[in-house]
Amino acid sequence: MTQESELLRRLRSLPAERREQFLQGIGNVDRGTRVSPLTFRQEQLWVFDKVSPGDSRYALAFAYTLHGDLDQDALSAALDETFDRHTVLRSVFPHDHPTGEQIVRGRPGGRLTAETVGEERLPERCEALAREELRHGFDLDGGPLVRLRLLKVAEDRHVLLWFTHHLVFDPRSAEVVLRELAAAYAARTGGSAPQDRPARPQFGAYAAWQREWAESEEATGHWNWWRGALSGWESTEIAPDRPRGLVLDLTAGTVQRALDEPLAQSAAALAGRLGVPVRDVLLAAYFALVGRLTSRTDLLIGVPGDVFGTFDPDLLVGDCGQLLPVRVDTDGATSFSDLVRLTHEARIAADEHGGLPFKRLLSAAGVEPDQGRLPLVQIGFEIAPSAQRQADAGDLTITLEQLDTGSSPFEFALSAELDAEAPVLRVRYATSLYAPDTARLFLDRYLGQLRTLCADPEASFARAPLATEDERRAILTRWNAPAGEPEEGETVHGVFAAAAAAHPDRTAVTGPHGTLTYRELDRRANALAHRLAELGAAPGELIGVAMRRTPLLVEAVLAVLKSGAAYVPLDLGNPASRNEAVLTDAGVRVVLGDATTAGELPDGPWQLIDVETLGAEERDTAPEVAVDPADLAYSIFTSGSTGRPKGVLVEHRNVTNFVRTTQEMFGLTADDRFLAFASTGFDVSVFELFGALLSGASVYLADEDERRDISVLDRILSERRITVIDLPPAIMDLLTPENYPELRVCFVGGEAFSGELTTRWAAGGRAFWNGYGPTETTVTVIAKRCEGTWHASPPIGRAMRNHRAYVLDEKLDLLPPSACGELAVAGAGLGRGYLGRPDQTAERFRPDPYGPPGSRMYLTGDLAGWQADGDIVFRGRVDRQVKVRGVRIELGEVEAALLAVPEIGQAVAHVVTGPRGDNLLVAYVVGAPDGPLHLDSVRTNLADRLPPTMVPTFLVPLDDIPLTASGKVDRKALPAVEFAPLDEDTDDGDRTETERLLAEEVFKPLLAAPRVGNHDNFFALGGTSLQAIRIAPKVKAVFGVELPIADFFRNPTVSGTALAVDALLERTRSRRQSVLDVLAMVEDSDDEQVAALLENGGSGAPTKGAAL
Repeated sequence: MTQESELLRRLRSLPAERREQFLQGIGNVDRGTRVSPLTFRQEQLWVFDKVSPGDSRYALAFAYTLHGDLDQDALSAALDETFDRHTVLRSVFPHDHPTGEQIVRGRPGGRLTAETVGEERLPERCEALAREELRHGFDLDGGPLVRLRLLKVAEDRHVLLWFTHHLVFDPRSAEVVLRELAAAYAARTGGSAPQDRPARPQFGAYAAWQREWAESEEATGHWNWWRGALSGWESTEIAPDRPRGLVLDLTAGTVQRALDEPLAQSAAALAGRLGVPVRDVLLAAYFALVGRLTSRTDLLIGVPGDVFGTFDPDLLVGDCGQLLPVRVDTDGATSFSDLVRLTHEARIAADEHGGLPFKRLLSAAGVEPDQGRLPLVQIGFEIAPSAQRQADAGDLTITLEQLDTGSSPFEFALSAELDAEAPVLRVRYATSLYAPDTARLFLDRYLGQLRTLCADPEASFARAPLATEDERRAILTRWNAPAGEPEEGETVHGVFAAAAAAHPDRTAVTGPHGTLTYRELDRRANALAHRLAELGAAPGELIGVAMRRTPLLVEAVLAVLKSGAAYVPLDLGNPASRNEAVLTDAGVRVVLGDATTAGELPDGPWQLIDVETLGAEERDTAPEVAVDPADLAYSIFTSGSTGRPKGVLVEHRNVTNFVRTTQEMFGLTADDRFLAFASTGFDVSVFELFGALLSGASVYLADEDERRDISVLDRILSERRITVIDLPPAIMDLLTPENYPELRVCFVGGEAFSGELTTRWAAGGRAFWNGYGPTETTVTVIAKRCEGTWHASPPIGRAMRNHRAYVLDEKLDLLPPSACGELAVAGAGLGRGYLGRPDQTAERFRPDPYGPPGSRMYLTGDLAGWQADGDIVFRGRVDRQVKVRGVRIELGEVEAALLAVPEIGQAVAHVVTGPRGDNLLVAYVVGAPDGPLHLDSVRTNLADRLPPTMVPTFLVPLDDIPLTASGKVDRKALPAVEFAPLDEDTDDGDRTETERLLAEEVFKPLLAAPRVGNHDNFFALGGTSLQAIRIAPKVKAVFGVELPIADFFRNPTVSGTALAVDALLERTRSRRQSVLDVLAMVEDSDDEQVAALLENGGSGAPTKGAAL
């Protein structure tokens, strides 16, 4: 225990009279009563107010209800005495001070008058007054920071409303004031003189003490402890129902539930057996539930800490509470009892080191405070005091109640009020992020989990299902597609043969290298299939296909299927070593190629057949081979975690079920015209080729040159009157949907895309479908038609026909809405597994406990969650989640914001290791085709769309984003970021005079850096929020203009600040010129003209020499 903690313990143990005498004798009681520094907590709030002036987020409201006959003069005198005894209530915070200070002003004048309000109107009037006061906000510079209203409800009942700001007050202070006010009122009405009451410690003294203590060795020890305790921390967040805005709106809603007596007693009994406070049982259950909802074990929850130091919290008024991050790794607990012990130990350890100011704690964790949200912890927990507290005041009884101001510093917080006559649990949530039903469900789940855990605390805390029976029923029967019977006896080439027979003379495949009708394609594929059969092709064999994108490619694929074998597509653009690995692992004996293949295919024990040399041989029938729908149709190789590709085995019935489903979803007919864009090495090609050919439609096979040229793709879509496409979002973003009036179906997936792209392509009633499906599940298994206007990336939807989708925890239990877990899919699209990888097949393809007997499910490794309406939201691939300054970031969200900037045509977000070893967010951007790319305006635009943590530190302009053969971003081909040394500024020569002055006179002195580049991020160079606050006065000293600090935060670079300063200078020059024009006019006018000018308010001023 620290020296300060021991002293505080001994001080509290003194009898009240002895404690009062001791405090009277403390020499520093009056220290700092006029001008004092800010506490670290006050400093953060002061900085926040400079960024968002007048924001009511940190406003507080209390109601002191006075029961009994009120002596209003005595009340006024008691209030005056309370304000005199606690100078922080009279403090103001000068706006122009460079680092912040608090100055004590005189007591507010004016008599407190009572407004009469009937009992029935009291709640409504209190709420209206609270809204009015909060709307006005608080002027930290001029004060006052406490405003009072008195309501008369009856002769023997009055309500004193106390509106204030967290800079000078907190809920603990309200209890101190309750006791002070009661004692002062009782003294006044009882005849005691004010000087008879002992002095009180002042908050200014506490602030000065905290500043001194923060530089002590003890504080350094605490800092080092927190640095270790928070090493590698990650923020803990419950998946929101709505996308985050730039600045988080923490307007809060509240839901509550009764904590029934048997459950309260059960929790108390468990706490007694384990020797811990009941708060730790409740907190441990909170950790257990949050962990299960987030599918994480390393969790961080904020709890309030005790007042630290030698100042008695029962006597001190002012916001001196602490916020302590409690970190628990639930992996370390095998039972709920274990988890309670871990939680207790973590909380006690945090409390023992809780004296470190939160701002210093943030620096230990490597976190810069965020202007839009509470940093480090987003989830809170507290044991709340009783809703009503009371004190006797002579003939009066005063009760205290905190009023709801509709805001919260947390996104999501659980509180327990245990001292009340009827204990209650409350969830307070940010309404900008969560729906009320989410909070209600959370509370219901918490109560259910707590009941189960307390009943059997030695069992696993993760054993109880999270989903209710109603939720399980909804997931399994309403939100999943009906379990229809798969089409029996269908093979891919069998369905194609039927289409060819029905439409023999229709175009099957066309492109720059020729056209084939269905009759020609069918007969040529038959002939090639016979050739393969002669070479021993049979069901189960894999045959390579390595050809250019001509109709012969489609002929070869069909021929392999007709021979009974399965095809293995090879991309000749891939390195020879990769193709060699594919051919070797697949055991390929035969490769179908063309004239270009021989020079690009690696040597090996496979026979190459040049299809072009076979001529246009045709046959009426295919070889007589018994092919079962359960036989293999193809094997597509995907990237493996070991670096060696692995082959996914897909059967005929998987493909035909998928095609039949899309025919139903999209209404595909023989009149449709598909665009085949994807490489055959990616399963989107299965939809493009077989979606068309099994429907009697035609498919335009774009060759390599056409795939790389956006203008050519635009022309193909328009001139070929394409009706169905499945293109990567990166490609679609470069196209103009208005140019394709006959395009009726857009099937999109593979990666996240913006709401703006969705809105553009879904306009005019076009069917725009968001699809999801790993290669292992045959193209797509989850889909949603997106209509109307979208402001964020749409959900992926629901499972398609004959498929099922689940969101699972680590034990493969169903997770309900608001939980985030691993997405699993099951049904007719599941492939057989991985070629020659039985261990990986067993790991990812599991028995489906929720499907028919013998069925399987595939664990995708993707994170997802259910919406309340039954749609699935893609939460991002695990390997695309990154951590920057401790905050988990989904790169797709950053990319969506980048793509919403009008100047940007393409964008990729990426994380690199900076010169200091920390993670830095980088954006690679390509300008839109219709204008130049200005990085400064891009930064400013991003600052309007993203929280500061998510704004890229560096923007790297490119001519083109490198793409893989499938049209996806090739991240490995992105250029490395070159970091200029800190003492080297590469853009000095291009600086404007404003930029030069900002760099030399403002940025460099604040950062103590020898050089600062135009585009160097202030915070990436080590700047802090407090240093940023000093930007504005320095700008005023150098340029003579008032820079709103929020403008700096939007683009914290020399160039970005220069844009804001230049705009201010231009406005100043314009106003000055207007004044000079008026002065010149007045100088040349007679008295009557000047009088007329003044009468018109300066408007419509006559020109010189004009008649009046």
